Amino acid sequence: AVTDIEDAGLVPNVRRVPSSDVEEGLVIDQDPKQGTKLDRESVVTIDVSSGKPEVEVPNVVGLSVESAVASLSQAGLSAQVVEVFSDRDAGTVTAQQPKSDTVVVEGTRVRINVSKGARPITVPSLVGVPYEEAVGQLERVGLRAVRVNESSDLREGLVTRTEPSGGSEASRGTT
Repeated sequence: AVTDIEDAGLVPNVRRVPSSDVEEGLVIDQDPKQGTKLDRESVVTIDVSSGKPEVEVPNVVGLSVESAVASLSQAGLSAQVVEVFSDRDAGTVTAQQPKSDTVVVEGTRVRINVSKGARPITVPSLVGVPYEEAVGQLERVGLRAVRVNESSDLREGLVTRTEPSGGSEASRGTT
């Protein structure tokens, strides 16, 4: 484009302009428009794409997934939502990549880890285990025990049953 302008006896004025639609290095616009009659040595301004605009990644950690996706979209970015187990409330963003304040090309995909709550714990099978040993096993996996004495065919002090039952899943801290 510059060569064509110079070959016509005109003076090129090149402005670099970010564009989401036009590939870097291609002319987006010109002033005056093609076909306009000009005197020699007149200036022709061309806007040349410098590629997609760059944007700063906002901090979305701690936001709800809905707010985070909206914030990223508003910044010209897309969200890749990945659900992870976490101690944070379900639906809360726990991490992001790229990190906030990073400058990236518009349209970049930002990975956001979203809590789906705490990882469930498998309740150990404890029937027939001495009570004190059962309490230790439960505490090691993040569960709590409450003793309820009942009659059974098992020797005194042995666990006769658990609620929830062994093999089922429970949340951390469940009794």
